[in-house]
Amino acid sequence: MKIFYYLFHLLCYATFILPALVDPERCSKLYGQCKKRCARYEKQIELCLSPSKICCTERALEDY
Repeated sequence: MKIFYYLFHLLCYATFILPALVDPERCSKLYGQCKKRCARYEKQIELCLSPSKICCTERALEDY
Protein backbone atom coordinates (compact mmCIF):
# COMPACT_ATOMS: atom_id res chain seq x y z
CA MET A 1 0.00 0.00 0.00
CA LYS A 2 2.90 2.36 0.69
CA ILE A 3 4.14 1.82 -2.86
CA PHE A 4 0.90 3.23 -4.25
CA TYR A 5 1.17 6.17 -1.87
CA TYR A 6 4.69 7.01 -3.10
CA LEU A 7 3.75 6.49 -6.74
CA PHE A 8 0.77 8.80 -6.29
CA HIS A 9 2.99 11.53 -4.85
CA LEU A 10 5.53 11.09 -7.64
CA LEU A 11 2.77 11.35 -10.23
CA CYS A 12 1.39 14.50 -8.62
CA TYR A 13 4.87 16.02 -8.51
CA ALA A 14 5.58 15.24 -12.15
CA THR A 15 2.16 16.41 -13.30
CA PHE A 16 1.50 19.58 -11.32
CA ILE A 17 4.54 20.88 -9.47
CA LEU A 18 7.37 20.31 -11.95
CA PRO A 19 5.69 22.06 -14.93
CA ALA A 20 4.89 25.05 -12.72
CA LEU A 21 8.62 25.50 -12.04
CA VAL A 22 9.47 25.65 -15.77
CA ASP A 23 8.98 29.09 -17.35
CA PRO A 24 7.25 28.59 -20.73
CA GLU A 25 8.89 31.69 -22.23
CA ARG A 26 12.42 30.94 -21.03
CA CYS A 27 13.38 28.94 -24.12
CA SER A 28 12.32 31.69 -26.52
CA LYS A 29 14.07 34.31 -24.34
CA LEU A 30 17.29 32.33 -24.76
CA TYR A 31 16.72 32.22 -28.57
CA GLY A 32 16.02 28.50 -28.55
CA GLN A 33 13.34 26.18 -29.91
CA CYS A 34 11.48 23.37 -28.19
CA LYS A 35 12.16 20.09 -29.98
CA LYS A 36 12.11 16.37 -29.26
CA ARG A 37 15.82 16.07 -30.19
CA CYS A 38 18.60 18.56 -30.73
CA ALA A 39 20.52 18.39 -33.99
CA ARG A 40 24.27 17.73 -33.94
CA TYR A 41 25.04 21.42 -34.39
CA GLU A 42 22.72 22.39 -31.49
CA LYS A 43 22.99 22.00 -27.73
CA GLN A 44 20.39 21.51 -25.01
CA ILE A 45 20.05 24.55 -22.78
CA GLU A 46 16.75 24.15 -20.93
CA LEU A 47 13.65 22.03 -20.41
CA CYS A 48 10.44 22.97 -22.17
CA LEU A 49 6.95 23.01 -20.70
CA SER A 50 6.14 19.80 -22.54
CA PRO A 51 7.78 16.86 -20.74
CA SER A 52 8.86 15.21 -23.98
CA LYS A 53 10.64 18.27 -25.45
CA ILE A 54 13.88 20.08 -24.71
CA CYS A 55 15.09 23.57 -25.59
CA CYS A 56 17.79 23.58 -28.26
CA THR A 57 19.95 26.42 -29.50
CA GLU A 58 22.84 26.70 -31.94
CA ARG A 59 26.29 26.06 -30.55
CA ALA A 60 28.87 28.82 -30.42
CA LEU A 61 32.03 28.29 -32.47
CA GLU A 62 34.11 27.62 -29.34
CA ASP A 63 31.74 24.80 -28.26
CA TYR A 64 32.70 22.53 -31.16
